Amino acid sequence: MGKTWQKCWNALNYLYGTLLIGSRKRLSSYKGIHTGRCFIIGNGPSLKNSDLQRLMELGETTFACNSLIKLFNEIPFSPTYYFAQDNKIILDNKDEIANHQGTRFVKAHYASRYHIKGVTYYNMLFPQHPIGFSKDISKVVYSGQTVTYSMIQFAAYMGFKEIYLIGVDCNYSSNNSVITQDSYFDPRLFNSQRSYATPEVDTNLLAYARAKEVCDREGIKIYNATRGGKLEIFERADLDKVLDNTKNI
Repeated sequence: MGKTWQKCWNALNYLYGTLLIGSRKRLSSYKGIHTGRCFIIGNGPSLKNSDLQRLMELGETTFACNSLIKLFNEIPFSPTYYFAQDNKIILDNKDEIANHQGTRFVKAHYASRYHIKGVTYYNMLFPQHPIGFSKDISKVVYSGQTVTYSMIQFAAYMGFKEIYLIGVDCNYSSNNSVITQDSYFDPRLFNSQRSYATPEVDTNLLAYARAKEVCDREGIKIYNATRGGKLEIFERADLDKVLDNTKNI
């Protein structure tokens, strides 16, 4: 997408987002409501069902996304906050998103096409150069070509001082530039009827570096508690040791 067209597209998206008054008010209400720590969950192959169950048992604040919603009733696991922003994933999981009883955040683009009741829509812009980091999610959330980056912006806005990433392997398996089920910790998250392009890892890394820069400056610490993977921008943490510690309320 050319720069001029991208700027026009972002402008239109921004104007559309300003019309979603109900969602904007709800998003504003999340400012600074939390303290302590939270866990942002990716769907990478390193993730374990037992990790999710333990987070649930400990009552930790969790952010989960995308097709993980298919497993909420089977693990069992229900996150504090659920996110979806890929158009294909939203359409594939539309019924699950509509029926989920928890707090749901969905990218506003094509909101009229989704028609999902009860969700809160957030306004997202295409990647900026340099990549932006939102200080006010009620107005805009910046894309890093990964929903994980959006969740980090939400967590910072909500007031968390420690953000732990798990299942964010930043390492994908592909075949002819199409992502395969080996990129997920559970094959049920993979839709063989859809073709998903391999994520733009270079852009992801730029976004994560931006998140670290901003959060470090704001006194927010991001740790990578993923079991392995290739994301080395954030300081590593041992998930088991973190969860063995007394919960930081």
